[in-house]
Amino acid sequence: MEKYFRMVYQKAYAAAQMRVKMLYEHSREELYRQFLKNQPAFLQRVPQYLVASYLGFTPEYLSEIRKKNFS
Repeated sequence: MEKYFRMVYQKAYAAAQMRVKMLYEHSREELYRQFLKNQPAFLQRVPQYLVASYLGFTPEYLSEIRKKNFS
């Protein structure tokens, strides 16, 4: 059991580190485009304010990015 939970913890920690790295290395628009590319169905099911919170900006800013991308 200890080995299993250690592996789960390590994977979760690595994923969190990758998320933080992406937040610092990419612009906000790039983050949204990457998320849109990787998880298109997820973005259709989840409210915009939750997506904005996950990506680290306001729903209004996300709306502006979406407007630019779809124009």
